[in-house]
Amino acid sequence: MTNNELKKELQTIIDTTFGNTLETEVAKVALEHDDDITLFFDQLFRHGCVSGMVSSLVYYSDTRTFYDKHYNQIEELRSEYDEMGCPLKVGYDLKNDYAWFAFEVTAGKLTEKLGLEF
Repeated sequence: MTNNELKKELQTIIDTTFGNTLETEVAKVALEHDDDITLFFDQLFRHGCVSGMVSSLVYYSDTRTFYDKHYNQIEELRSEYDEMGCPLKVGYDLKNDYAWFAFEVTAGKLTEKLGLEF
C-alpha cells in the first residue's frame, strides 16, 4: 500500500469510527507523520512510546489524561493480556505505563488491519 493509500485508510478510520477511540487516536498520530506512515509504525514498534516519538504521550499529565479518557478500552486490553498469561508490569506510574501499552497494542492491531507487516 502506498503512503497516500495509507493516509486515506487512516482518515477513513477516523471519519467512520463512532467516538474518540484508541484506534482513532493512533490513526490521528500516524497521520501527523504523513511523510512516511510505514516508517512511523516501524519506529514505534522498534522504540515504543517511551522514546517520545508520540508527542501527545510524553508528559505524565498527558498520559494520565489519555488513560482516563480511554479507561474502558485500556482495561479490555489489559484483561486480554492477563487472560493470555501475560500480566503487565508497572513501573513508576500505572496510568503512564498503561497508556503507552494501549497505544502500542492498538497500533499493532491497526497495522494488521492495514495489511502492514513488520
